[in-house]
Amino acid sequence: MDCMSTNKLSMGLWPRLWRHWTHPRQRVSIYFPTLALQQLTEQITRSEQRHTGQLRFVIESSLNTASLCHHVTARQRAQYWFGHLGIWDTAGKSGILVYVLFADRAVEIIADRGMNACVDMALWQQICNHITQAFQQQNYMAGLSAGLDELTELLVQHFPRTHAGVNELADEVILR
Repeated sequence: MDCMSTNKLSMGLWPRLWRHWTHPRQRVSIYFPTLALQQLTEQITRSEQRHTGQLRFVIESSLNTASLCHHVTARQRAQYWFGHLGIWDTAGKSGILVYVLFADRAVEIIADRGMNACVDMALWQQICNHITQAFQQQNYMAGLSAGLDELTELLVQHFPRTHAGVNELADEVILR
């Protein structure tokens, strides 16, 4: 069945399609300038010096039409990136992904087993909610930075760095 078949097309899909079609990477990069992303990358590096977590940030502008027709959610995309980037493959099972699906203004945190064993899912969700609230005020970079600060404090509390460690994952923020 084709996504655009009007008799089968969910009316709720049209607004989502429109949001994604009108948020290509070029347009979204205005909200996430290169210099600001570099500063966030540096903030991630400083954060990881304080705890044993391995952080990755992915900002995806929009999804393609096929993904939207298959009702792919932000959570499913975050899970894809978690696997694709090998975030699950750290020695201490300490990988964490902060994923943003910009067209939906959705934020997801996916944490590996080692992190989830000690941190309640509600705390991850609380950080996502704070970032989303900043996005609603159009404070995109400030929201991500504040979310990273919250995440850092949570990780320092549960997983403090006691010795020099190896940086297993790249710190660079991905904007697609």
